[in-house]
Amino acid sequence: MPSRTRLLLVPLFLSLAGCVTFERAPLPLACDARLEGRWLPIANSAVEAEKLTADDYATVDGQCHATISMSQTADKPARKAEVQASGFELGGEHYLVLGEKDLTRLFAGADTVSPDRVPGTSVSLVRYRIQGDILKLETIDADTVKRMIDQHELSARTQDQLNYLIPGDEAQLRDVLLKHPDLFEQGQTPPMTLRRAPALETP
Repeated sequence: MPSRTRLLLVPLFLSLAGCVTFERAPLPLACDARLEGRWLPIANSAVEAEKLTADDYATVDGQCHATISMSQTADKPARKAEVQASGFELGGEHYLVLGEKDLTRLFAGADTVSPDRVPGTSVSLVRYRIQGDILKLETIDADTVKRMIDQHELSARTQDQLNYLIPGDEAQLRDVLLKHPDLFEQGQTPPMTLRRAPALETP
């Protein structure tokens, strides 16, 4: 996958090195009105900053329908993917919920998601926090999940060496999130951060 695409796509939703899904959404989904707007990625390094262009952004409408735009290399036009950015709040934290169709759209042509590995009801979670005009997103860390499984702290089914499914009904999965907030810790990797574009920057 081109490095520019990785800047926005990978930290926003899933690590391409591993995939952790929940068997189902832990709560009914709703639209967080705070997400509405146009969001621009904030680079974590000078190298990343050089690769970001005006084609790297995400827009979310009032129904939480999101359009992700990703710049490409070799003068190719930006690639865009549309997903539903609905989610839920639990224990003071907010989560986006991405279903199988959302992931298929995001990773079209990237060969990163195999639909036959997980149930059709499975979802991927992204924890997010909004402070002022800054949006921070964190995905579940596959290495943390593996460590918890090895230490018998977490029950999960291994799809292969990089993919895990956390099983359970809604109540059990809510309990997992409440008991293990460190599932989303990424070690030394900073969270994906975006800033809300001022109104004058909105097309």
